[in-house]
Amino acid sequence: MRRIGSAALFLLLFVALFSCTTPYQTYRSDLFSGKELLNTGEYGKAREDFVKATQAQPAEPASYALAATASYKLNDLNAASGFIQEAAKRDRHSDASIRILGYGALILLKENKEQEGLDALHKYIVAYQNEYAPFNVRHVERMWRTRQVNLPSLEGLLDDQIETYESDMAQFRSSGTGWFAQKFMPPPGGPT
Repeated sequence: MRRIGSAALFLLLFVALFSCTTPYQTYRSDLFSGKELLNTGEYGKAREDFVKATQAQPAEPASYALAATASYKLNDLNAASGFIQEAAKRDRHSDASIRILGYGALILLKENKEQEGLDALHKYIVAYQNEYAPFNVRHVERMWRTRQVNLPSLEGLLDDQIETYESDMAQFRSSGTGWFAQKFMPPPGGPT
């Protein structure tokens, strides 16, 4: 009888231990589902998931930046501005930095804060060129230089650039391969 009680207690502890989710697991799950919803144009539901992710891991800037993206797509500029400011406060050169800079510029430009938006767009251009592929921002740079910003076109360009950057960074973080592997890893037989 005592053996059955011990086995039952062990089984109960085992199930309890491995069925619990940590705040980080909740964060990752909400971030993943939010990204899926964002990619399918379900911006309201995406924002809800990103907000839940901010609650699970309040120090992580990515969920705030993505909530700002969803809010921008919903044309809720007050929320977008608030989320992007929270993301910027928490950012310490994270993988979300490029998104934060890009959507910060888009929000300001859509709020008709032309000079602030152009200044923010310049910061995005410089960061993107330094961090990633300098030639990919030519069209964005031309808009900035000429002060002829076509907001829908700019949004599409930034979305493509940010998605490519984040995808390449995720590939590097998960497998050590891709564009960033060439940037951060020494060539075989080269200096270490």
